[in-house]
Formats: sequence, C-alpha cells, structure tokens
Amino acid sequence: MMPSGNTLAYWYYRVPDLIIIGLICLLLARLTIVLVARPAGEGRIVRALNGVTGLVLAGVGAITPRVVPFPLVIVLAVVWLLTARLALFIGFTARGIRLSLG
Repeated sequence: MMPSGNTLAYWYYRVPDLIIIGLICLLLARLTIVLVARPAGEGRIVRALNGVTGLVLAGVGAITPRVVPFPLVIVLAVVWLLTARLALFIGFTARGIRLSLG
C-alpha cells in the first residue's frame, strides 16, 4: 500500500517527528530493561540501546543534578523529547502549516 500524498507532503516535519518518536520508544525500552533486568551491559541489545540513547542521556544528565537516580534521568529524557516534539509541532503550526499529531 502506498502512503497517501498528505504523508509525503510534509516530510520535513515527519522525519524529525519520527526520529523523536523512535528515540522515545528506545528510551522506554532502556528504562524497562534497567528496571526489570538490571543489565551488566554485556548483551547486544543492551549495548545497542546504550549506544543509540547514550547521547540523549548524556545531554539530559549534564543538566540534571547528580543526586537524581539513573532511571529518573531516562524519564526526564522522555519528557524533554516530548517537549521537543510539541515545540516542533507548534513551530510548524505557527508557520501556517496544517498538521496533526495523530
């Protein structure tokens, strides 16, 4: 099935939006693994998640006090990414582009 014309019309909005959504999903997966399995960093999946989400968590960790536990830093990273997604939507809407978050 081919994507509709509306989907491809705003690719300059959809691509960053999908990247943000993907990072949120990966951060939630990492949070689940950290809370449930307590990984030692030896598995391939854990290393892949650490590699992909490490830059985001380093940025959030730089502005978060060191007293905050690591799982909460992951939650704060998700909140920051949701805020970035909302700001992206509001920015494009303010420019007169009709979008939907759905």
